[in-house]
Amino acid sequence: MKKIYLAIPYTFNAELSYQIANEVAAAAMIAGHIVFSPISHGHSVAEFLDEKLRYDQKFWMKQCLPMVEWCDELHVISIGENGLKLIEESKGCQSELSIAKDHNKTIKIIEWPSSLE
Repeated sequence: MKKIYLAIPYTFNAELSYQIANEVAAAAMIAGHIVFSPISHGHSVAEFLDEKLRYDQKFWMKQCLPMVEWCDELHVISIGENGLKLIEESKGCQSELSIAKDHNKTIKIIEWPSSLE
């Protein structure tokens, strides 16, 4: 059993990222792991926040980054052909990766087989 922080690029397609994160999180939970999926959590909470906070990167990183320290592993979902580029362009993923590296966490890239079409 591992404690997994599940990261995924989000802003390029919030609904798609939310669905993929939920599916991957569920599979990891079924496999016996403890999973924190910030998109699964935050996407649902965001509708109850005012618009300023809903899109505030610093607000969300304050909520999420301490959980990277908690985890054993950081798993980052790479979506489709441009998955690694999406990860590179994602400020959230880059922050999560930086904290994971600083704390010597195992980092795994999860390839998502679906196309973006």
